[in-house]
Amino acid sequence: MPVATDKLESLRNSVAAPVATDAASRQRFAVDGAVPSAVVEPADAKELADIVAWARAHKAALIPATSGVYLPLGNPPAAADVAVSLARLNRVRDYDPGDLTLTVEAGVPLLKLHELLAEKNQFLPALVPYFDRAAVGGAVAANVNGPLRCAYGTWRDFVLGMKFVTGEGKLVKTGGRVVKNVAGYDLSKLMIGSLGSLGILTEISFKAFPRPPARASFVIGFRELTDAAALAKRIVHSVLQPTVLELLDQPTGQLLGRAELAAHPWTLLVAVGGVERVLARCEADLGAMARDARAASFSAHLRDHPTEMWTAVRERIARARAANPAATIVKCALPLTNAGAFLDKARQVAARYELPCASSAHAASGIAYLYLLPALRSSESAGGPAAITDVARRMAQAATEMVHAGNNLGGRTTIPWCPTEVKRDVNPWGPLRDDFPLMQKLKAQFDPDRILNPGRFVGGL
Repeated sequence: MPVATDKLESLRNSVAAPVATDAASRQRFAVDGAVPSAVVEPADAKELADIVAWARAHKAALIPATSGVYLPLGNPPAAADVAVSLARLNRVRDYDPGDLTLTVEAGVPLLKLHELLAEKNQFLPALVPYFDRAAVGGAVAANVNGPLRCAYGTWRDFVLGMKFVTGEGKLVKTGGRVVKNVAGYDLSKLMIGSLGSLGILTEISFKAFPRPPARASFVIGFRELTDAAALAKRIVHSVLQPTVLELLDQPTGQLLGRAELAAHPWTLLVAVGGVERVLARCEADLGAMARDARAASFSAHLRDHPTEMWTAVRERIARARAANPAATIVKCALPLTNAGAFLDKARQVAARYELPCASSAHAASGIAYLYLLPALRSSESAGGPAAITDVARRMAQAATEMVHAGNNLGGRTTIPWCPTEVKRDVNPWGPLRDDFPLMQKLKAQFDPDRILNPGRFVGGL
């Protein structure tokens, strides 16, 4: 329901931040068809707290975002009255290259952060989908990760602290700006991945990393998934320390437009960093392992770092959705040994529902992805809305079966990206876990009036 004009006028009178109500501004922050009535842009945490106070007083739902690239994640909102853009919270608060720490506001673009660190030959292992468009706060709130999680972990491993505004309008600080700063429970862990349902991030402190002196990449082709998965497992348990270990099938390589990734049914990608002698050792060891694993091909890139290839791999979710806006993406976090079994089962399910698909995995962490890429069959091409509804129904049924398959293999399956039509028939977060009552208590504590992203998180929180 649109926010009444008098309420929007009171918002303008209550906060110093600019309030936009034009259609173009509002449409940027639409979520599953719900378009906010206004967009407000605070310049600092105090203005944000004033906006939250107004929302509490008027029972208005707030949708925090910056670029909006991660808004499709989660359930459709229970309400979406006002979008809060953090684009003006874009300052670097502190950067100590000698201590490898930095603090930035939540609206800082990831690309800007990358360029700042590169000047000191450092980096943040946050090469995530939509990297060129995303802001750091959105990536942290959504807990979106990329291929570098193999060596550096997820946001929870290098976020040192943060500030955020709760649903009560309180500014909370947790953690700090130094690496050794642990006292009590780290609330940062709660905020990462909570999708803005507990608080709106305003400032985040990170641990940065020095860039390796040199990098090398290895592309290993396979005819069989079992052989590729076996080599990935062997690499994980070897003395080698890859920074990236990714498994992609041929349709994914074709989707990315990379011939070297589409030459065989399965491709294992390995990246390592270090001095030249270490890279040469990795080349020799990986070559021998690949031969033992019956690899169909092995190519090494020791001095010609294939930047475009790695960019395509990083952006495979974004490219899948760009190529097919109706794409549904299933994600399953599994025990390492079961990732291959899940991909095999998921591909069978997709074939049974006549849904073209591609698949990949973070092979060192057991995170598997299945991309459903529906194309209308010839009999459906002239079917109009009914045919589109049938495709959505088949995708929802297939995704539901994949959720059960992943859970039966000891995994945790979610559907992070899918059309709104699919969300009507499938739960993007998967079955509720035993800790859901605790999550409800936390929501009530941090956002008692349910004004922050209501309904979008697990179980409709």
